[in-house]
Amino acid sequence: MLARLLFFLLLSIATVLFLWQFPNTGAQSIPYLDKLVHFGIFFVLAMTFHRAFALSAKLSLLFLACYGLAIEIAQSYAPGRGADVYDWIADACGVIAYFALHHIRKKSRS
Repeated sequence: MLARLLFFLLLSIATVLFLWQFPNTGAQSIPYLDKLVHFGIFFVLAMTFHRAFALSAKLSLLFLACYGLAIEIAQSYAPGRGADVYDWIADACGVIAYFALHHIRKKSRS
């Protein structure tokens, strides 16, 4: 129950952050920082999603990839934001990285 609550809390925060229009702070001068942020957020979402629901890695990837796609589509309609297929790829890579590390860790314990 607590894991699901944490997942939905993080999902809500991520949604607000992805749709919020941030002022130009110069952070864009760091190459690919936004991709790293997408990767990190989706890595954490995958971790909490995995703990909250007993679904396979494939179904988890499908769910979270659809969420990432929905966010990118929503961003295309948000003032000051835009959709970027590379953000969506970074999202999916964060999920894949979590499940790959989880699989490696699980195998090493066996």
